[in-house]
Amino acid sequence: MKNLIIILFGAPGSGKGYLGDKIKQEFISQQVLGEDELRYVSTGDLLRAEIASGSALGKEISSIINAGKLVSDELVGTLVQNALKGAEKVKILDGYPRTEKQFQALRQMLNRQKDAVFSLMRDTPIPVILERVSKRRVCESCKATHSADDGCCPKCGGKSTIRADDAMIETRLEEYQKNTANLWWELESFSCLSGAVQHDVEDVATALVSFYKSLL
Repeated sequence: MKNLIIILFGAPGSGKGYLGDKIKQEFISQQVLGEDELRYVSTGDLLRAEIASGSALGKEISSIINAGKLVSDELVGTLVQNALKGAEKVKILDGYPRTEKQFQALRQMLNRQKDAVFSLMRDTPIPVILERVSKRRVCESCKATHSADDGCCPKCGGKSTIRADDAMIETRLEEYQKNTANLWWELESFSCLSGAVQHDVEDVATALVSFYKSLL
């Protein structure tokens, strides 16, 4: 049977991570897949892991992100390609592609004979994104993301801070409009199925699981 590749597309802060988490939990709660059969591939997580390692590369990535710029297509592509090599049956790809060059690289990574590609655009108004990001915090201890204003993580009690890239949200949104937004039309034509998601996150997650079952 084909593997399912779910591409989550949308502006920074649009809610791609929330959508991806709902999709993952729907697969698991319906007992369609075990946790080891599904992988959530977030370019942000891949980059932050490299930064957390303290490597020279991590420091370089940190300086780029703090300036509100995009890490090179070649570097991000290598990280994503390695992540996609896993044996998981379903992979949720969050934050890639963001440029035309990344899209062309993704086309080369995926095998249309073995991979069913489903693209979802998280359609969220800019004012909503700005309000959401202004409240978003990340725990320095457990790395959980949440909304809080008391500086305390509700999950583990650790110290919560503003993500470095969230502090540059307006610059990141400008980069998205310039380099990424128009890629949606190419993703639509490349995908087996595609659609925009606004408020119907749970319904979309359920529909995706049903689609996957039809591939079995």
